[in-house]
Amino acid sequence: MSKQIDLKGLIPSGEELRILLNSHHISDGDINSTLKEKGVFCGNSDKIISVPLLTAMLLTSDEYAKIIDNSISRSSKPKNKISSLELVGADVDLNEPLKNLFSSKFNPFEDIPNIEVTKRPNPIFDKNNIVRIKYEIKRKDFSKDFLKREISFEGEVLVQKKGIDLKIEFLSTHTSKETETINQRISTAIAKELKNSGVVQSDIESKIIFSAFEEIERVRFFKRLTVGQGAFLTLDNVNEMVISREASTIPLPDDPQVSWMNQTVRHMTIDGDRLHSIFLISDEKYYQYYFIDNMILTYKYEFGTNTGQVKVAFFFSSSSRKKDFDRNSELTFEIIGIKNETNTTATVKKNLESDILEKVRILIKSEYEKIIKERNQESKVLESNEKSSKKKQKQPDLFVESKND
Repeated sequence: MSKQIDLKGLIPSGEELRILLNSHHISDGDINSTLKEKGVFCGNSDKIISVPLLTAMLLTSDEYAKIIDNSISRSSKPKNKISSLELVGADVDLNEPLKNLFSSKFNPFEDIPNIEVTKRPNPIFDKNNIVRIKYEIKRKDFSKDFLKREISFEGEVLVQKKGIDLKIEFLSTHTSKETETINQRISTAIAKELKNSGVVQSDIESKIIFSAFEEIERVRFFKRLTVGQGAFLTLDNVNEMVISREASTIPLPDDPQVSWMNQTVRHMTIDGDRLHSIFLISDEKYYQYYFIDNMILTYKYEFGTNTGQVKVAFFFSSSSRKKDFDRNSELTFEIIGIKNETNTTATVKKNLESDILEKVRILIKSEYEKIIKERNQESKVLESNEKSSKKKQKQPDLFVESKND
């Protein structure tokens, strides 16, 4: 009698592999790296081209394990987003509305497929006007059939009011697409609850989303993140910058400097060492023709006696499952690694990460507000110039009438 084959232990191929590679769990880079290892160099990294090529081949067990491990490693790293709401006054109570929300039937996990809730959101109220909402889920999806894995992901929404500032700030941390969606639902529900309780002016959070920038401002904003944050964070190196034309609506001009990208380039990686000598980054007139898809910076940090280096990634991220680029995707940042100059305890490292997150949050917020302020000032100058121009155009008519009199 022949031995029965365990189908769940097989490496996927054909249609199964195509579905897996096209899922949001697997990145363009994972597929292209695997193709290169197989001796296939693909000029276009888009999945429309790369997935059929890799699907036509057989994966070795090492290649398949590497794709899955990269996906899990990338997903499980905490990624952060910020948003805010304006308060109606300084002396308001955040705790009571939030207690009401989380003691109600509010369910942020509803209709999210292939997950199991292992820790429900349980708000922890700090005396310093900080509310920490943590939870944990277990994903049971694409990897289960092949590697029999169940992976846990944590999520957290931190709500805080600082000093006399008439705002509350959200710091949402997710580790997967599912927790990104859940965080969004929790933040939206909190905003509505606070609005209904008369604590905030609006239930629409102020977020840094892709479409909040005008074309030229987006690259300018990313470039300014390299200035760091005072003495705490100073730029050490620009490791990598990936530029994209995927969401650009402006056709390329007939300029040999950039016209070569027309219909040939959707994503391009620029090495940090050459960054400042590249005209696409140094000359603002080209900013309107592309946007920065991902930027990885290394900062030197100094917090008390602790000094070292931290690598941070900035990019736009969306929980949307649509294939088209989501113009409502939010600015996201991720601490890739911290290297302290001296050995530290786990507690010190955790505190360091918290301090760095706060400084990066302040950096992002201040540079974004600067961009908006500059835009408003430019609008006022333009408006003033237009009024002045119209006034000048009317003067000859007045002069003729005066002469006839």
